[in-house]
Amino acid sequence: MSFFLTWIKAMFFIALAFPRYSETSFEPLSEIHQVQPSCDVYIQQSHFCTREKDPVCATNGQTYSNTCVFCVEQL
Repeated sequence: MSFFLTWIKAMFFIALAFPRYSETSFEPLSEIHQVQPSCDVYIQQSHFCTREKDPVCATNGQTYSNTCVFCVEQL
């Protein structure tokens, strides 16, 4: 029983000492906000987009579900 409690304490210590970070947390914010999707691919498309979730935040404050939806709205 004492080995189990020691193991649990060690896991809590590791979890508190080494928090998980997202992949983009180390990038400067200016680089994150300057990425603009290319809508060239969607010009000839007949406005049918998939329902995948890959959010795109526009400069007007609206969030689109993916790049296709964003480009269709812009075109």
